[in-house]
Amino acid sequence: MEKLKLLVFVGTEGIYHDHAGNGQFLTCFVNDTDNIEADFSQDYDILANGLDKYDTVLFYTDVGEFTAAQEAGLLTYIRTGGGFFGLHTAAASFREAEGYHGMLNGFFDGHSPYMDFTVNVSDAEHPITEGLADFKVTDELYYLKHNPDTSHHLMHAYDETKDETHVMAFHHTYGEGRVFYFALGHDMAVLENPSFQTIIHRGALWAGNRL
Repeated sequence: MEKLKLLVFVGTEGIYHDHAGNGQFLTCFVNDTDNIEADFSQDYDILANGLDKYDTVLFYTDVGEFTAAQEAGLLTYIRTGGGFFGLHTAAASFREAEGYHGMLNGFFDGHSPYMDFTVNVSDAEHPITEGLADFKVTDELYYLKHNPDTSHHLMHAYDETKDETHVMAFHHTYGEGRVFYFALGHDMAVLENPSFQTIIHRGALWAGNRL
C-alpha cells in the first residue's frame, strides 16, 4: 500500500504557541514512520484548491480567518472523502466560521492552567486507542462546546481544578470524510510524549481510511 499523504497545515496568527516549530516537529516525526509522507504548509491558498493530492489534512492552527473559497474548499474536500485531523488549537481557530465548527463539532471554551493530568482511554477497542493505556501529560486541559451525541468519544480527562471531566479525543464522519479531534498539543512537553505520538500517527492513518 502506498504511504498516506498528509498535509500538516499550521496557522500563522497564534501568539501563545510555537505553531511553526511544533508543526515542523510533527511533520518530521510522521515522516520518520514507515507509512506516512507529510508536507508542511502555512499557505491558506492550498485550502481552496490544493487538497486533492492529500489523504488527510492535520490542522494545528490558532485564531485565523478563512476566505469563503478556502472554507468551502476544505469542507468539500472532507465531505467528498478527505480525512480531517484537528489538533489542540484547531478548536480555537476560525471562530466566525460556522461551517468549519459544524464539521469539527468542537469550539474552544477555555482551558485549565498548564498542569499535569491523566488522559483516560474511553474506548480501548478503537484502532486509534487499541492497546493504549491511560497516560500522564503536562498540557492545557481543554474545555469545548461540543455535542456528545454526534461524535464517538475515545479519551477523556478529569480536571481537578474544576472537578469536571472533559472529552480529549473524539471522531465522527462529515459526508464521506472521517473527522478526528485530539485536544492535546500545547508544547514540546506533550509532543515528545510516546502516547501522544502514537495517537498522532494512528489518528492521521485512521482519518485517511488506513486503519
